Amino acid sequence: MDISIISKRYAQALFDLALEMNKIDRVYSDILLVLDVTRENAEFRRLLVSPVIPPGKKAQIITGIFEKHLDKLTFRFLHLVTKKERALHLEDIAGSFVSVYKKHKNILITRLKTAAPIDEETRQNVVRLLTEETKKNIELIEEVDEKLIGGFILTMDDRQYDASLSKKISVLSKSFDKNLYIKGY
Repeated sequence: MDISIISKRYAQALFDLALEMNKIDRVYSDILLVLDVTRENAEFRRLLVSPVIPPGKKAQIITGIFEKHLDKLTFRFLHLVTKKERALHLEDIAGSFVSVYKKHKNILITRLKTAAPIDEETRQNVVRLLTEETKKNIELIEEVDEKLIGGFILTMDDRQYDASLSKKISVLSKSFDKNLYIKGY
């Protein structure tokens, strides 16, 4: 079965249960913690994907790491994922849960790539304009890429607006490749 299907199904199941139990924000913060631990700790990731370590041993280690820090619902969910031998997909499941949560809370993740860091006033204007346009809460992720030379690239959902100077130079360069000059005049 496809990993994205597995992760979405488990994430949606946890989300629905957390919503039903009115623990959605607590479970969200727990999942962020699990995601951070999974992304930051290479040994923990190796443990999760190892076919040699039995699910019972993985469950013991997960208990030792998370028992005191997670809500009972989240903790039991981690044990279920481990018992069903899906621990190797834990990072994907957590990422899918975050996506489902943000969709539920009407949060749109937007990436703004610029050639130089932007100031606070520009940041607020971008967020305000995007909020007005999309009618969603904007979570702005900023990146600095000096290769852009100037301008910006705005990415949200599956759309991208490229207003960078490097893109304009590239388009201009391609137009010069079409040499309309004819010899003989």
